[in-house]
Amino acid sequence: MAPLPLFYSSIIVLDRNEHREARIAPSEAPYAFASGAHVLPALMPEFAVACRDMPILFLDEAGLVSPLFMVGMRPGESCFVNGEGRWRGQHAPAYLRRYPFVGGEVSAEQQVICVDGGFSGLQNEQGERLFTEEGEPAEALQRVITFVGEYADAAKATAAFTAELKTLDLFHTINIDIRSASGASSSFSGFMAVSEERLNALSDEIWLDLRRKGYLAPIHAHLISLANFALLGERS
Repeated sequence: MAPLPLFYSSIIVLDRNEHREARIAPSEAPYAFASGAHVLPALMPEFAVACRDMPILFLDEAGLVSPLFMVGMRPGESCFVNGEGRWRGQHAPAYLRRYPFVGGEVSAEQQVICVDGGFSGLQNEQGERLFTEEGEPAEALQRVITFVGEYADAAKATAAFTAELKTLDLFHTINIDIRSASGASSSFSGFMAVSEERLNALSDEIWLDLRRKGYLAPIHAHLISLANFALLGERS
């Protein structure tokens, strides 16, 4: 059985009959659920805007390379979610904005929308309805369907991007040391970054191919983002 995605306690398929009366209640602390995460999944299309305040790193797990936003100095703590459960940065990651929903596949042709079964905001009393009286997706669910689809497309593009960089052997492992304003420090190992030396050593042909695929801008955004470790220390 595949592990549950980060923050999800169970996955429930939204059903027009079972959830006909279901609503999504508004939250005064929309990102409180992420207050204990120091890294978050990232998507390639987010790099350009996120590089302004979050370090973007890569992690190789079981041969698959995934990009991550580092948002905390130490495990179990986020520097970007404040005490009111709101996002302190300039860009809230798409992974957080998609929660509590997630896409699922019944078959290659049939996609479904799922929700975290432990999400307390899913109830029948207040908020926006997910389905109309006739059982069709209401406006709120239509927005979810669109965003979940866009997320899935961006995830596929991100996987192709990281696979290309791995094939070109552009990643190298880095050690990270972060010091807070109070003098506390944290160290991390095992994360990867793009090697500028290896990037600059690419042939003109490969460089042009990366530009044609739209990969140069996110690579440079990632490299720019590495200057943000000091900001994590300032936020702590």
